[in-house]
Amino acid sequence: MLFAGCDWSDQWLDVAVVDRSGTVVGETRIVYAETPDPVGCFREFLAPLARRWRATVTGIEDVDLLFARALAASGLEVVHVDPTRAARHRLAQGISKSDRADARLIASMTLAGEARRVVASSPEAEALRAVAHAHRAAVARRAEALHALRAGLMRIWPAAVSAWPASVGGLRSAQARAVLAAAPSPRAAARLDRTTLAVLLSTAGRKRTVQDEAERLRMIFHRPAMLLDRRVEDAEALRIGHLLAALDHTVRSADDLERDLERYYTAHRFHPLVAGVSGIGAVLGAYLLAEIGDRPVERFGSGRSLAAYAGVAPVTWASGQTIRVAFRRASSTHLRSTLHATAFSMVSHSPGAHAYYTMRRSAGDAHATALRKLGRKIVLCLYHCMATGLAYDAGIAFGYDPAADGAPSRPRRLPLDEEQIAQARDMLAAPGTTVTATARTFGVSTQTIYRHVLGRHRAR
Repeated sequence: MLFAGCDWSDQWLDVAVVDRSGTVVGETRIVYAETPDPVGCFREFLAPLARRWRATVTGIEDVDLLFARALAASGLEVVHVDPTRAARHRLAQGISKSDRADARLIASMTLAGEARRVVASSPEAEALRAVAHAHRAAVARRAEALHALRAGLMRIWPAAVSAWPASVGGLRSAQARAVLAAAPSPRAAARLDRTTLAVLLSTAGRKRTVQDEAERLRMIFHRPAMLLDRRVEDAEALRIGHLLAALDHTVRSADDLERDLERYYTAHRFHPLVAGVSGIGAVLGAYLLAEIGDRPVERFGSGRSLAAYAGVAPVTWASGQTIRVAFRRASSTHLRSTLHATAFSMVSHSPGAHAYYTMRRSAGDAHATALRKLGRKIVLCLYHCMATGLAYDAGIAFGYDPAADGAPSRPRRLPLDEEQIAQARDMLAAPGTTVTATARTFGVSTQTIYRHVLGRHRAR
């Protein structure tokens, strides 16, 4: 049986092979530009070295490399060698840094068993992971483009930044992008009349109160504003146009990838399990399954190992009478951030999660600490359900009977309390007071006033 070590780079692969005694039996360098199939070249190199060359275990520091994934797909066993541990071995043994020496070191560590077996997920799970990472990147690019547009508008037209509130999407909304594309500067916006704005809003997809919104924007655009020289303003408008085009592209890309993400998410083996958890939507559920995979038992072995991989299991440091519990940083950043968002969402949707979070906060935990402990409970429950095939049950997960008296509940928070409703009714009883003015006074929508104060739905 042979043990191979592979040190990779952008241009070539250095390979060293040792036998059971640790003797180097072969070394080679596979240059990408010289062979169209590095995996085939590697197998041809192994064939003359031993009769059972197909049982060779290959160690590599990056198992997500195309060569490592294709090698595993061809039937050879691939193991992961921790780069940090390899660097410590090289320093302890006084080995000089080189590609050839690193390949020998990785081979010897593979022989010694200082490597982690790689458990490949199914093709459906791997496809979901690829789309999920692409969606993450698209969302990050969208946020970057939005910040760049906001910064550009602040240079010449600060009023446009606050013209669209966050409740309707802010500058990222289709209405804001349509209006800014037609008028990327304050002088151009001041020339827009109510009819033109109404057409732009309708084209962007607005269906209701189009004329009211057009009049609101017209009033904002006609307010006095600080103006630059026309030539400078025209140049800045060109810049805004390019920033807006970049934002349009990133928004479309993120939206398209989200639709693809939902399609791959529904094809995952554990989609029914995760979809049944309150507070986990399609995006968060897809992110969770993309990092956990569909073989968690074979990959992690226990729920505690999965919690450590997710970064929600604490690290305890003890020396004498000193004991310190620290945050685990050596973890999957993708899964850790997803669990944080999942716990935050479940607090608002799951009675059990809200009760657990409230208990941890009452015990003195900070907000992030309480969410991290809630995330640990969530991931342990998901692992148990995946390992046993049981459906998720919030009562079992958080230890309560939903039908019992005093069971945790998560009542919906009303936008107006009883005192505010009484004040709103008194305002509307006064002559000349409109629903719109009352809604602005309390910072709510007119629909809220119609529904909670007047007790009827607004006519549409």
